[in-house]
Amino acid sequence: MKKVFLVCAAMAGMTNLYAQKKGVTITGKIPPVFNNEYIYLAKGFTILDSAKVEKGSFTLSHPLTDTIQALLRVAKKEDGKIYRGVKVMYLAPGDKVTMMVKDTSGGNLLAQGIVKGAPINAQEDQLQQQLKDVRREIDSARKEYMQLMQSPNGKTDTAGMMARGKRMDVLFDKQEEMVNAFIDAHPDYYISLTNFKENLGSPVKDVAAAEKRFAKFTPALRQSSLGLSIQDLLKASAKLSINQPAPDFASTTPDGKTLKLSDLKGKYVLLDFWASWCGPCRAENPNVVKAFQQYKDKNFTVLGVSLDREGQHDKWTAAIEKDGLAWHHVSDLKWWKADAAALYMIRSIPQNFLIDPNGKIIATNLRGEALQQELAKLLQ
Repeated sequence: MKKVFLVCAAMAGMTNLYAQKKGVTITGKIPPVFNNEYIYLAKGFTILDSAKVEKGSFTLSHPLTDTIQALLRVAKKEDGKIYRGVKVMYLAPGDKVTMMVKDTSGGNLLAQGIVKGAPINAQEDQLQQQLKDVRREIDSARKEYMQLMQSPNGKTDTAGMMARGKRMDVLFDKQEEMVNAFIDAHPDYYISLTNFKENLGSPVKDVAAAEKRFAKFTPALRQSSLGLSIQDLLKASAKLSINQPAPDFASTTPDGKTLKLSDLKGKYVLLDFWASWCGPCRAENPNVVKAFQQYKDKNFTVLGVSLDREGQHDKWTAAIEKDGLAWHHVSDLKWWKADAAALYMIRSIPQNFLIDPNGKIIATNLRGEALQQELAKLLQ
């Protein structure tokens, strides 16, 4: 048995060496409005290749050793009008991709591009077709939410925003159920694994359940780079699970003093990650204020950790005053690079952790009535 394993490992090594020699090429036909502009192939903020669009055509290439999610983007300003094109695609070593754009309706001139030669994109198209209707409803609710947040009279319709927010929560739950059903039906799809990771959150709330679902993916997917990153995420998240000690940290109060999370030990503490620029955070603040006012004399307090940016101290403190957040606050004004945010694996806000008087995490992401209900059980 050991000899067979050694042979398999050696063959895998040869396969990896072969993969390193492979690359991906993308040739495309796009609207001629982009002629003489450069189109870019990017992964995140990293440019992988660029090419000049000539006669509505381009060719891009890049060496790959692993499957990636990439982005094509191009833009042009002409006669005071800006034309843009963005296309997300999944690329694997050896893919020879073609893209043809015929439908240019909408603001994104590459959105309807037909991609061939990259098999994983067919998986994505299959999923998106199933999600089409619920995505349309989400976009409509989000548009209404943003219109209320950007009221021309300068007054924020908090009640209206909360109603739209609840509607979006229902739609997001529906979308998540549909995605989970797709994942369960296709454990051999790379797209299933990408969506599984996206739905995990950061940190993962229920590590044991996530590990059980992850085990259903094919061995090849579990051992892919994406699969290995999910394993790392699960291990890190286990340290932030229920009944684990809340990691301690120190940060700066609005008046320049240092405050540690452990300074509040002995109380129930809602560790609340937010920012003055975060619309959903500001919409959630009234719920936290209500909970604080009701339970502040029953051994409960809040520690707000703001992800505001450098130079925005005044915006941070103005939001505290305007929203009536009469509890403890800290921020190192490092935006998403905040030390506490890294420690608690914060990738989106609002997020919160409820910590008991012994310093252990007892609940996470309590929003709206869920926060009231949990505190009522503990403190009534």
